[in-house]
Amino acid sequence: MKKKLAMLLAMCMAAGTLLTGCGAPEPEDAPQQGGGTAGGPAGGSDASSASEPAGRFEGDAADYRVALMIPGNLGDKSFFDASFEAVGLLEETYGMDVDYVEVGADASKHYPAYVDLCEGGYDLILTVSSNGDDALALVAEEYPDQKFINVDGEMDDIPSNLYIVAPKNNELSFLAGAVAALKAQELGESTVGFIGGMDIPGINEFLAGYIEGAQQIEPEIRVASSYVGSFTDTAKGKENALLMFDSGVSVIFTAAGQSGLGVIDAAAQRGKFAIGVDSDQAGALKDSQPEMAAVIITSAVKKISENTVSVVGKAMAGEIPYGTKEWYGLAEGAVGIVENEFYEQLLPAEARAIVSDLQAKVVSGELVVTETKGMTTEELAGIRDSVRP
Repeated sequence: MKKKLAMLLAMCMAAGTLLTGCGAPEPEDAPQQGGGTAGGPAGGSDASSASEPAGRFEGDAADYRVALMIPGNLGDKSFFDASFEAVGLLEETYGMDVDYVEVGADASKHYPAYVDLCEGGYDLILTVSSNGDDALALVAEEYPDQKFINVDGEMDDIPSNLYIVAPKNNELSFLAGAVAALKAQELGESTVGFIGGMDIPGINEFLAGYIEGAQQIEPEIRVASSYVGSFTDTAKGKENALLMFDSGVSVIFTAAGQSGLGVIDAAAQRGKFAIGVDSDQAGALKDSQPEMAAVIITSAVKKISENTVSVVGKAMAGEIPYGTKEWYGLAEGAVGIVENEFYEQLLPAEARAIVSDLQAKVVSGELVVTETKGMTTEELAGIRDSVRP
């Protein structure tokens, strides 16, 4: 009876798609499955329904069964691709086989995918983003003995068998803002840009941190902002970026998932600059599209794959406090910016030293980035509107 009720609820969810988090895609028609053999979070805890840590896994790590449920689509060179990298890294680190299912963002498909995994006998089921939260809450209740970890989530009412790793988006975007402002100074400009996927709190947290970081360099700096209205529309992302570049902005930070690839494409076309998000986007593009990689100063990243390896190790050691959400940021070494060859080429050494100093001050606590979690839509909009050109 409980399964029937849950299935009915899941079918009701088909009416809408969950679009929270950076890189949430739009619906795809069919899920794809795969599998193979091919320093971490330790922040403050939000224990809404906290339980004691689960017991230690006594067997060999190679026998620990893990699956990853991806409530989105691969190929974004950003958020979901970063989560998928964890599969290979877990197999390399622990010698375990990790299965995965790529479901897409169609909410009606999330619950059945979770049920299949729960019936599969996995010791741990991983997921990423808040796209599948409604389905996850249902299956967590229906399968109370199954352990779940969301390696990049936002849920507040947390079931006792779920653990959530929550990134400090404001801290990673704070560094992106400093980089953008320093590049603008170098170019003799006083305005930088931001293009988000959707005008939602999760994306505006990136914008708020970005503004604060830019103001550390130039208190009177202006920040132009726009939204694509989608996380998968690269053409619209490019259109928005071209308009912004043609208005006189030379540096844009994009937090728009796959739509952000259009922003980077526009930067390459106009001879301007972009800052990527979630994963090393220059590194992901340098072989296939080197002209796009060459305009990415850096990427503000959530080290999702490394964090996943860390929390899976803690799960096997019985050290996960299920029923809680833990925040992680610069101090934990779990978010940051990419310092690769493009960063060294596109930002002078003196400017890079300033960014490193700001990061050190955040890590030490000397500088505290304004907390954005819990801010209302109106508060976030006020921050955005206060710096419009």
